[in-house]
Amino acid sequence: MRRRERRHRVLEACRTHLAQPEGTPFLPDEGMHPADIADVLWLDFDQEEARTLFTSLSLALAADVLSEAEPALADKLVEGMDPQRLGRLFAELPADDATDILGFMTKAETQEILQQLEPEDARDLRHLGVYPGDSAGGMMTTEFITAREEEKVGDVLKRLKRTEDLETIDNAYVVDDEGYLAGVLSSREMLEASIHDPVREVMNPDVIQARVEEDQENVAHKILHYNLSSIPVVDPRGIVVGIVTADDALEVLEEEGTEDAMLLAGAGMPSAANEPLLQRVLHRAPMLAVTVAAGILMSRVMDYFAPQEVEGTGEWGTIVPYVPMVLALAGTIGAQTSAVLVRGFAVGLIPPGRRWPVFLQEIQVGGVLGLLCFSLSVPAAALFAGDWFTGFSLGVALLLAMSWTSVVASSIAMGSELVGLDPALVAGPVMIAVSDLSAVLLFFGIATLMLTPAAGVVP
Repeated sequence: MRRRERRHRVLEACRTHLAQPEGTPFLPDEGMHPADIADVLWLDFDQEEARTLFTSLSLALAADVLSEAEPALADKLVEGMDPQRLGRLFAELPADDATDILGFMTKAETQEILQQLEPEDARDLRHLGVYPGDSAGGMMTTEFITAREEEKVGDVLKRLKRTEDLETIDNAYVVDDEGYLAGVLSSREMLEASIHDPVREVMNPDVIQARVEEDQENVAHKILHYNLSSIPVVDPRGIVVGIVTADDALEVLEEEGTEDAMLLAGAGMPSAANEPLLQRVLHRAPMLAVTVAAGILMSRVMDYFAPQEVEGTGEWGTIVPYVPMVLALAGTIGAQTSAVLVRGFAVGLIPPGRRWPVFLQEIQVGGVLGLLCFSLSVPAAALFAGDWFTGFSLGVALLLAMSWTSVVASSIAMGSELVGLDPALVAGPVMIAVSDLSAVLLFFGIATLMLTPAAGVVP
């Protein structure tokens, strides 16, 4: 079954359950993956509906959904939950996921939850909470298995079978009596060896490891480069304190790659699903402010080297110096919109049922950003042009050109994905060509219509 069909099944099951009397347990059909449930709760329901659905899940399934959920969604799902139920829920979660959620809570809330846990589990969470979230310590888990060099392989296998709630069973890390890392023993090596072989004869003493304070991106690249399923994390003394698994590394690489791509496009931090309009605008506005300032400076440079007498007569000489700013702002708005939509399609944040709402959101963001640029450019243009009407006219033309560019960029990205083309391939060159041409034509057209009556001439 394709992802779209699986997601539709989950969405329909959730909508059906919301129509049931309050307190009815939510029992998803067999085969519904927790990741799809988390995805639907994040993208298709408001906070209250998502919490209603989440609290009606069984404890085990709720823990699985919480592990798959976006951090912001996980925080909203557990907000206001009874501490006792929350403690039982945290007992089902992997230690690293539980620590991430605790990072959103106050010290009082964290302490109340930890009191509901077994002392050993609470100690692990306190230990993990000490490390910065962007370090190896902040992304590691303490749920792994160790072995001693003098042990028999069979004894390690028995302990591996008896130990519950391990993050991974791919590797056992060999340590001495004080916990210093001595080697690594993979499950494959254990299965191929005799159960009577000592661990020291089977283990690999050359272990790729990470320091507890090491940046999470470096750790993720180590896992990717050496094709590891997990990597041990050691403290400054060399004692193993946790492991980082490949799935956590993939999340880090996706987050870091997305952040870099969005910053490169001038879109700031990635916007979360259901994020308010104002927050989306604030992510992108700083780069546009820089572009407006640079555009004003370019207009002065053009006016200096090509003054109005050379450029022509009438109001054309006032308009032309602002063309570079129009192109720069149109390009920035288009790049921001394209980056957001391409990223949304790539990571599954824009399923078929959300395309139209996302399209409208991007147009709204473009309009608000256009208003901000309007408010910045009008006074500057009026100052240099010598009258407010000219500055206002140029500002209106700029506002409409930017708003239209957001429509063009959104349409190209959405349309290319709809017809089966890669938005990342199409959105770049096509968006730049169409948006620049249409923005300049719209800018000149609107500015000319507004300025001609005031000038009394036809440019």
